[in-house]
Parts: sequence; structure tokens; C-alpha cells
Amino acid sequence: MTIKVYRPENPILKKYIECFYILEQTSEEASATYFTFPSIYTIVTASEKTETLATKNKITTRYCPSHPIETNLVSNFNEPVLVSYEGIINEVTTYFKPLGINNFIPDDLKEYSEGSFPDFSPYGDYKQTMATILSIKDPDEKIKAIELYWLSKFHPFEDTLLTEVLAEMFNTDTINQSMTQLSYATGRSRTTINKHFDKHICKTPSEFKKIIRFRAAIQSQLDNKNRVEWSYSLDYFDQSHMIRDFKRLTGFTPKVFFSKTTTLEKDLIKWMFI
Repeated sequence: MTIKVYRPENPILKKYIECFYILEQTSEEASATYFTFPSIYTIVTASEKTETLATKNKITTRYCPSHPIETNLVSNFNEPVLVSYEGIINEVTTYFKPLGINNFIPDDLKEYSEGSFPDFSPYGDYKQTMATILSIKDPDEKIKAIELYWLSKFHPFEDTLLTEVLAEMFNTDTINQSMTQLSYATGRSRTTINKHFDKHICKTPSEFKKIIRFRAAIQSQLDNKNRVEWSYSLDYFDQSHMIRDFKRLTGFTPKVFFSKTTTLEKDLIKWMFI
């Protein structure tokens, strides 16, 4: 299996999309299996001639010549998921930043997020366009084509409340604010905040905040290799708090997680191969 990650070139897309990646696997290669972990991104995938079987904690994608195109979306998983690829794979994936995808879809994100690995087809031309893009052999041209498609669907999305709440959550000085404190800071009730998260992010605020801290802990470890001090610099209350969150989000203690996790393409992708 080979993976190549691309950052968006267009300045509009840079604001809303973290990266694209192309994943390919040949018939001669052994099946690839890995754990992936909860993310703040909304992940949109298109694959050629595959069939995907999904349960709550496992996704298996197999080569299937009778299925011309599969297009899926992942936004609401909050536990580790085991992913397997079997046979020939030709896949392109878009990682949308928080609230990013809302600028490219006609309806609320919640409308597309039911189920473990829901089919995603927000426009009448979506599946055919993705099939055409996947048929492009040159990877650079493939990415240019998917950028042009997303740009053609761009329409600004605004949710002032969510923008304010996310700014508070990403601020390392206020990351440990309770929901009551966030409610006070934004002047909106906890119920209202929860409704906005459910509608446009498809996670609860508490789930989202845990994932922010978890992902920041991973990056901190990659940056400074200090497994004691970084837990406190990221505002975990104590070591046991950090271990508890890691076990819930990965199924492993931090020590085991970091000993087994592989970072790919300049640390943009963090999977645990098995």
C-alpha cells in the first residue's frame, strides 16, 4: 500500500481543507490492516471498484469490479476503528478541517452522517465526477481535479456560536473550561451549544474537546519526545487523566500507543499497523 499526501494549493481550500491523500494498493501486495483513531476532521473518501463492509469498530474495503464507485463520509466516530484493505485499491480522500465541509455541502452535516460509514453523495454529479477523477493516472492531475470540484461547490458557511466555541477549545489557555464556563463565555445555553455541535460537527462538545487534547498530545510527543512533561503542558489534570483519555480514544496506554503508532507523510497521518 502506498499513500501520498497533498496540501491544498488554492487559498480558499487551504482555509477549510487540511489535506488530500491518494491511497493505492496493487493485487500483488498483501492486505493492509491498521487502527485509526478519533479525529477532529471530517473525512470524505472515494474509491474505485470496491465494496466496503462497516460496523461500529471495523471497516473492510475489498476490490469489487462490479461496483464502479464508492463514496463515503466519516465524521462521528469517537473510538478506535480497525481498517482493512483487500486487493486492488484506488482511493482519494479529503480531510476537512472542523466546520470546513459545511462550506461545500447543501445541507447540514448531520444529514449525511447517519450510520458507521455512510454513503456520501451531496450532489447529483458527485459520484460520476469522483469516478472520473479516480480514472486519472497522474496523481498531481488527480488532486488538481478534486480541488477544482470542491471549488465549484464552495459557498460560505457561518455559525458564529460554533466559531466562538471552537476558538475557546483550541486556545491552550482555556482548553480545560467546563461546558458551563463555555456557555457563560459565549452567552448561550449548553443545550444550544450541544444542538449546534450535533447539527454541524456531529460530535458532542465534550467528545470534540477530548479529541483536540488527544491529538495535541500526539503532536507534542512527536515534537519533543518527552512523555512526562508534555501531559501537563497540554493541560491534562494529571497523568491518570491523560492515561484514561488515551485508553478511551485508542484502546492503549500512551506508552503502548506511541511504541506502536506509525506516522506517515510528515506526521499528517497517524495509524497503528497490525
